[in-house]
Amino acid sequence: MNKYVAIILASRDTNEFDRLYTMYTLEQGLVRAVAKGARKPAAKLTGHLEPGTLSEVYVARARGMGQITGAITLDGFENIKKDFAGLSEFLKIAKFFLKNFAEGEKDERVFELSKDFLGNLGNWEDRENGDDKAKVLIEAFWWKLFDALGARPEVMKCASCRKKLAEKTKKFFSAEKGGVVCAVCGPQFRETIPVSDNQIKLLRVFWGNPLVKIAKVKTEKGELEKLEKTRESFEKYVF
Repeated sequence: MNKYVAIILASRDTNEFDRLYTMYTLEQGLVRAVAKGARKPAAKLTGHLEPGTLSEVYVARARGMGQITGAITLDGFENIKKDFAGLSEFLKIAKFFLKNFAEGEKDERVFELSKDFLGNLGNWEDRENGDDKAKVLIEAFWWKLFDALGARPEVMKCASCRKKLAEKTKKFFSAEKGGVVCAVCGPQFRETIPVSDNQIKLLRVFWGNPLVKIAKVKTEKGELEKLEKTRESFEKYVF
């Protein structure tokens, strides 16, 4: 019998009454296991295995697919599930994990970051009232995740010529080169994105602080939106 602290990522129906769950665990990374009878009306496990839930999950393994024998909810992150934007963000995270992680690849740093992010985002009650703090958390999470996976882009020196980046000069983000490039090197690369000093400072803040402190950072909405586009370009190229 294996016990996991797990973030439930996704589920799909299998056979007549069973359900296959995919979870990201502290102990073993990505784990897939079947819950027998989970689709029956009286099934007790279902509520503890809802995607977007942090649960303690017990899995019996012999040969082949493991079988979930018990589960206890540790944190339901209910505020996220009630909020369309928050739920959409969780689904993006789940999709990323399912695409990029293989079963059995343990990474405690990634697990703790993900749990911390869901906890902080779930505690923020002003997401629907134009509060940008949730957006700061979301952006910080993704850049910190890339860093945890060994894909931190260069933002201290030009990723091409290696010269120190000077403030108040034109700079570009190159996913191809893996970071910020100076105005001289920028034309050498395709699909570069202009990046401001404030965006570079934000990235440094993200990597140097825990999420609970990052949530207090004040920034302009436009800067976050531009940084989001940069992040999407980087993610597409690297992952």
